[in-house]
This record gives sequence, C-alpha cells and structure tokens, in this order.
Amino acid sequence: MLDYFPENVSSVGIEHDELFALIYYICVGIFVLVNVVLLVFLIKYRRKKGVRAYHFHGDNLVEFVWTLLPTVLFAGLGFYSDDLWTRMKYQDKVPQADVEIDVMGQQFLWHIRYPGPDGVFGDKIPAEMSSSNPFGIDPKDPNGKDDLVVQNTFNLPINKMIVVHLSSVDVLHSFFLPNFRIKNDAVPGLWIDVWFDCFKAGKYELACAELCGSGHYAMRGVVNMQSEEDYNTWLQGKYDAVTASLQPENSTAEVASPAAESTEAAEEEIVVEESVTEEEAAH
Repeated sequence: MLDYFPENVSSVGIEHDELFALIYYICVGIFVLVNVVLLVFLIKYRRKKGVRAYHFHGDNLVEFVWTLLPTVLFAGLGFYSDDLWTRMKYQDKVPQADVEIDVMGQQFLWHIRYPGPDGVFGDKIPAEMSSSNPFGIDPKDPNGKDDLVVQNTFNLPINKMIVVHLSSVDVLHSFFLPNFRIKNDAVPGLWIDVWFDCFKAGKYELACAELCGSGHYAMRGVVNMQSEEDYNTWLQGKYDAVTASLQPENSTAEVASPAAESTEAAEEEIVVEESVTEEEAAH
C-alpha cells in the first residue's frame, strides 16, 4: 500500500513515511491478532448439541492488561514522533528561511506573494483586503508597491528552506503538498508558518484538503521547483515587469521632455524671426 504514495521530494518526508510505515504495520499486526483471536473463539465456543452456555463475568487482570497495552503503545508512539512533529509543526521552531512567501487561500484559488526586489514585504492591513488586493497590502507603504503577487502557479528553488506564511480570505482551506508531506489549515484572520524543502526539480500539485465549498474540487495549484539559477531568472523577469509597471509616469515624462524641448526651441525661433522681420520693415 505504501507504494501508492506520491513520490516524496522533501527531506522531512523521508522520516514522515518511515513513521507512517511503523504505525501502519503495527495496525496491521493488531488487526491480524484480533481477527485470529475472534476466529478461534468463534470455532471454540460455537454452539454444540448437549452443551449449555454459561455466564462469564470477566477478569479484572485481563481488562487491566488490555487497557494498559494500548495506553503504552499510543504514549510510546507519541514520544517517538514528538521530535519529528516539533520540527514539522511547532511555530517556535520555524527554521531560518532561504525564501519566504505569503500564501492566501480563497474560494477557489491560491494567491502567492513574493517580496519585491527590495526583499521586504509591504505591511498588511485587514481593512485594505479586497478582490484586487487579497493580502491587504498597505498602499501607503513603499515596501509593498513592488511586491509580486501571482495565482495558482508559482516557482520556488530546490535545496532551499521555504517558509510559507499561510492564511485565508474567506473560509477554512488546507494547504496540501502531497509530494512534500506537508498539510496545514489556512485559517481566516490568522497567519500560520509552514516550512519545507525540496531536493528534486519538477512540477508538483498544490491541493486544498479542506471541503471549502462547491468549487473545492477545482482549487488546485502547481508549484514549479527549479534550480536556483532558473528560479532567479524567472523571478528577475517578474521583477522587471513589476518595476516597469511602477514607472509609467516617469517613462512618459522622459519621452515627453525631448518633445517639450523641441517645442520650446521652435517657439524661440519663431520669436527671433518675427523680431528680424520687424527690424527689416522699420528700415
């Protein structure tokens, strides 16, 4: 059954799969044991002619043992998996990020924000959130004017630690990367950190694993994991487009200024010609 898992491409996913396999085979063992005992009892204590059923009150020692064993088993698994769970989930254990992005879930798509060329996210103000500004980027904050926002399809570098700041616009969503063994709820009004790495380039699915409405089935994205060089090339292309869009007035001014200078020069020539004509007429 474990072979049906999507390919793992993250370092933490290796430990995750090993823990899953351990729990899986323990459950298989318990399932077989219980059903073998059940089968033995069905055969041994089946109805027989001439044998009268009798009442059996139970045994306190047996009941204590089968209560204690699951408790020890579950507590043991909890202690065994605590280190992995801490490194995957604890908000005070967020690793040093090589790349940081904001991800916002919305019925029925994903918004992804990168800090601009300045490397700084603009401030977020809930009152500014709208369909055109899902992150609520403060329009007065200069650090936010060059932030890059894309939808559903986005790029990240391999062999780097990625930290995602996760939230939701409307209802509960779930940020699920099956190949990375990462899944975390996106909660409206909260920003939750999620982190992962990837050691293999490729395109991987981003799904919503929380029933979030009638279009839930279509809430899918694609994360394109690239080499650092390819990622930087892609990001620079996006940054160039953002930078160009922020300078329409300057560009217009630069184009218009030579024309203005030509107009002024032409007006000066006309004034000079008129004054020359007046002098000739006077003579």
